[in-house]
Amino acid sequence: MFIDESIDLRENLPESLQRDFAKLREYYDAGDWFNFDIFFEGVEATVKGYYLAGKISREDLNCIFRKYGVM
Repeated sequence: MFIDESIDLRENLPESLQRDFAKLREYYDAGDWFNFDIFFEGVEATVKGYYLAGKISREDLNCIFRKYGVM
């Protein structure tokens, strides 16, 4: 579990994703790895759903997954 600080996400991602990323940051900064991991499972599903619905691009998907250590 990590957040790669060198990867910047597009600023105009859907608001719900931005809120999810902010919550992940809170867990990460607090060192709360259990809640980070549990919450990230939901975020991962949401990100995939946004991609399948065409609300984010393949580039966005790859960027998000690289930033949060999925790829």
